[in-house]
Amino acid sequence: MGLTIATSGAMALGENIWLVDLPPHQLRFFGGGTQSCGARSVIAIKNAQYDDKTKSLKFDADDVTTLNIGTLTETVAVGVDSPVAKKLSPVIAAKSGNISYGPGDRAFLNLVNELMPEHMKRAALLLLEKVRHRSSGDLKRGKARNFSETPDNFWYVIVQPQVEHLQITVRGDLQHFHGMSTLPILDDRGNTRFKVTKEDDVEEALKLIFHAKRMNR
Repeated sequence: MGLTIATSGAMALGENIWLVDLPPHQLRFFGGGTQSCGARSVIAIKNAQYDDKTKSLKFDADDVTTLNIGTLTETVAVGVDSPVAKKLSPVIAAKSGNISYGPGDRAFLNLVNELMPEHMKRAALLLLEKVRHRSSGDLKRGKARNFSETPDNFWYVIVQPQVEHLQITVRGDLQHFHGMSTLPILDDRGNTRFKVTKEDDVEEALKLIFHAKRMNR
């Protein structure tokens, strides 16, 4: 047994898949990592131990294989026993682009991971990833389970585990969004709301989110 590594603040993205803070210079400690593409680093780990309560991921340094070294501190860690491990390649890092999630974004994803079923975890992660590809910012948690976009609150989202969907409100009245998406839309006190219930809803949701009225436009 070699050196034991313990990371705090690890976020579970799926079965044996985590997002951890491991900067590029620390990844080089594990050796390998000749591939370098995109911003997101990717490592594979044998015998990783994850504590959901403390958000801690522990593993032996000798059990790490570096697949890609990116530029961000955020690293995708995949247990080698994961069903998707065999499909992993360094292209994952490139697909992640230059996304860096702020503390509010992380809080949102953590809450979804804690309360929502697997299909909604995937939908929420895909939604936020695509939003951040097009718009920098960070979510800010409010009362209960709602999160508003900052610095411009042109959209906000409520995590609703009891009905297994995300309720999203966008700035602008119903007429402003008429014909923009196949998702049903409803009035929300002068703004417009809709639901995301599965991954297939994400692209339609993005049409509404990015048609919302913006303060700087």
